[in-house]
Amino acid sequence: MQPFDLTSGDQILNQNALANNASGMNLSVRTDLGTRVEAWRPGPGVTGDERFFCHGYTLGTFGAHKYTVWGRFLPQVLAEEYEALGRVDVARNVAARDILVWWLGATDAYHSAVVEQPVTLPTGALDLAQTRVSSKTGTGPLWVGLLADDVKQQYRSAAYVEVYRRHP
Repeated sequence: MQPFDLTSGDQILNQNALANNASGMNLSVRTDLGTRVEAWRPGPGVTGDERFFCHGYTLGTFGAHKYTVWGRFLPQVLAEEYEALGRVDVARNVAARDILVWWLGATDAYHSAVVEQPVTLPTGALDLAQTRVSSKTGTGPLWVGLLADDVKQQYRSAAYVEVYRRHP
């Protein structure tokens, strides 16, 4: 993802956008390939973990650029900037810093988390009961070191969970 830059054609789409009751603005930003997607940037009075939500943490866009990509645009970002390793039950060689995405359907990215300490089953698949992740629900607190299975229980209406790795 590229930094927000008005001189590169990025735009403020809405200066009064709320994310879970936290004030901010909607932005038009660019993927590394230049595709426009929408993101949220917190307002100046928003502090702490309320300044970002799961996709901003998972993609690293909040840390790098102070914005969070909205969930409906996550599929585009993943398609351009990440390699899909597959669903958690078949993905192999999952590593720390890979990401997990909970999907409600093929284009509805429900939640995302960062793999911190992957543990695999004898089959090579990720063991969600022992794998540790960092996760965040909306503008709530960032949780580091949660069991992936506990996060999966929180998002049990998801149809499936996939693993992604950032392109080098």
